[in-house]
Amino acid sequence: MANRVQSKGPFQYFEAVAAVAITPGMLVKLDTNGKVTKHTQEAGVAGDENIFATEDALQGRSKATDYAIGDIVSCIIPNVGSEVHALIEDGQNLSISERVMSAGNGLIKSVDDIESGETLVKVIGVAVEARDLTGSNTVNTFSRIRIV
Repeated sequence: MANRVQSKGPFQYFEAVAAVAITPGMLVKLDTNGKVTKHTQEAGVAGDENIFATEDALQGRSKATDYAIGDIVSCIIPNVGSEVHALIEDGQNLSISERVMSAGNGLIKSVDDIESGETLVKVIGVAVEARDLTGSNTVNTFSRIRIV
């Protein structure tokens, strides 16, 4: 497993203050104060940006180091076709080329696992590697996805 959230392809980089605790690899969004928070809308919102929190490499931190409220968060907006190591929600069983969306908690999940009553608005990407997190000893895990 790579040590970076960004896997390959071009992206735009920016920094913002954390409004909540953030883990690198999470899908995030800017709140109305310009701070970074977890993406909270399952299945997405039309026009949402694909923003991912990344490791703070300039401070020598890995993707295992979380950001606390008030920290400066390193973020990327990957271009279409770029690949990132995103945090996949526990309980997922992704196949290669399976479409993924926001889980509504900063994590990613399969579009096939959309909650009842929700409407799929935005597909974020496709799984580049198979990942089975259905076992009892799994936790949210990094998996490579290609942005669409």
